[in-house]
Amino acid sequence: MNKNVDLAAIILAAGSGNRYDKHHLKQLQFIDDKTVLYHSVKNFIDKKIDLVFVVVNKNHLIDAKNALKDIKIDKFIIGGKTRQESVFNALLKLKKYKPNKVLIHDSARPNITKLIINKVIKYLNKYEAVIPVLKINDAVKKINSSKFLKEDINKGELVLAQTPQGFLFKNILKNHIDNNLINANDDTALFNKFESKVYTFIGDYQNIKITTKTDLHTIKSIMKKNINYIPVTGLGIDVHKFDSKVSKNNYILLGSAKIKYKKSLIGHSDADVLIHALVDSILGTIAEADIGNKFPNTEKKWKNANSIVFLDYALQKIKENNCKLIHTDITIICEQPKIDPHRKKIQNKLAKLLSLSDKDISVKATTTEKLGYLGRSEGIMVQCVTTILKPYKN
Repeated sequence: MNKNVDLAAIILAAGSGNRYDKHHLKQLQFIDDKTVLYHSVKNFIDKKIDLVFVVVNKNHLIDAKNALKDIKIDKFIIGGKTRQESVFNALLKLKKYKPNKVLIHDSARPNITKLIINKVIKYLNKYEAVIPVLKINDAVKKINSSKFLKEDINKGELVLAQTPQGFLFKNILKNHIDNNLINANDDTALFNKFESKVYTFIGDYQNIKITTKTDLHTIKSIMKKNINYIPVTGLGIDVHKFDSKVSKNNYILLGSAKIKYKKSLIGHSDADVLIHALVDSILGTIAEADIGNKFPNTEKKWKNANSIVFLDYALQKIKENNCKLIHTDITIICEQPKIDPHRKKIQNKLAKLLSLSDKDISVKATTTEKLGYLGRSEGIMVQCVTTILKPYKN
């Protein structure tokens, strides 16, 4: 690792969060399928930022590492008893890398955007300290110890502080060393002691700090609105051949619908060729392996299995990925049996299984004009194209 870096980031996640819930850390609560900590850190993983340090409580180090396993963190630092101690610990660990600048961010602000981060970086090229702030729109009052109004306060000079805050590294380190006995609310408070200039700019009203459970509900709602969905398609193809003997059941399964026919389809499970193609198409939308990978025909437990089990698995994977199935287009290729008389029956079955309208399920049939094994009525092929909506956060 290059020990001479320009810009580093410190993410603070060592707080106990007693105002939220002393038994459950707010940093480890989930927003969608990722923790608050993950959302707070991910936008600092950027080519502009050379090092990212995360400060955690020693008792929650393993939990923090698990929460951030998909992100490359340069170092986890054990925090102190106070916010100021935690920052100081991280600054001392950073010192050997000789960074020019440092960003300090509270992990309780998971909706931080790259726009705000980049503004702090931009202004830090001109000023020694930078902080995003918000204007106060409500009237501000002062109350006495009995909770009665005491006086009005001029809100024109008041702002709400946010993070990340940016500093020249040597200055913030010196201010921490010189003020180690002071318990500051944030790092710009140390600069104020020396009357140093801290530049402010308007931050983001959606960069909310999670202090209470109500805050978490609010931020979940905001972040959900910031998610766009993109359509993704998957292709599935399956073929099953007919048994040469006359079927005892007098039917085959297509999309879980029983279709009368003199021969049965051969398969390890129930040989529902349509469901198998559908499952593969669904798994394809989320880049999962094919149905045979999860349910191999070498395992006895899948012998004569109902293919709806496979479909339920695929639909659960869609749900786990926060995706939504919106359409499927199915083509059944065979000479026999004739599909058109059964098309609506198959469509209705699939609508129930997929929780879709029949208007979102296309069931078509064609032949190969007597060509090849399908033309000789030796089996059935099904091709399926499924479309989902996949979340994509701005």
